[in-house]
Amino acid sequence: MIKRLIFDVDGTIITGVNFIDSVTVTLSKLGINDENSVKLFLKGIKTYEQLHDNYNITDYTKHMEQAINNKLPDDFAYVFWEELKSAIPPKNDKLISTFSKLSKEYELVLLTNYFAKSQLNRLNNMEIGSFFKECYGEKCIKPNENAYLTACGDKKVQECIMIGDDLYLDIEGAKKQGLHTIFVNSKGVETNSNMGIVVNCVEDISKELITQIEEKDFEC
Repeated sequence: MIKRLIFDVDGTIITGVNFIDSVTVTLSKLGINDENSVKLFLKGIKTYEQLHDNYNITDYTKHMEQAINNKLPDDFAYVFWEELKSAIPPKNDKLISTFSKLSKEYELVLLTNYFAKSQLNRLNNMEIGSFFKECYGEKCIKPNENAYLTACGDKKVQECIMIGDDLYLDIEGAKKQGLHTIFVNSKGVETNSNMGIVVNCVEDISKELITQIEEKDFEC
């Protein structure tokens, strides 16, 4: 029986947004106003996980300083998180309804490769943060096997479903640890039967869909 649903955040729950405005305003507040620094900062976001296996403010600040070749203040991350609050899509009543219904049937948690406080700030602004019991991933990021296992909490891996938009980080990594998966194909990539359950968006996930996973597991 499925007891816990584990959700990735960016590209899964939060879709159709970019960080350009948030980065631009953050750097401007810090007295850095050139467009090239914005481009370098965005590249730095993508390369952080190539060098680090967790998110902490000290390493993150140093990494971004090196990325833009400019000194950043100690409170840089908090300034950035404040701007990231607005890096969300318009209010989505169907998404809110989906999480409300799912939270009545299952434990909902997050597994995100970023700072929990920042991600929860964004989800709270989307009026869905309260549906999640816990946010994992800051101290141990995907694809480390412990990230998936920690997100299972006190539940068995076969009682959990990892839900995400990244085939490598969210689907393949979770399957290797024995979790069920749902691939959220928010980018419209070509799919095949080896991917397992596929939906176009989180709003397509329902108790009926999860029951199909439980029944298939029972058959096996």
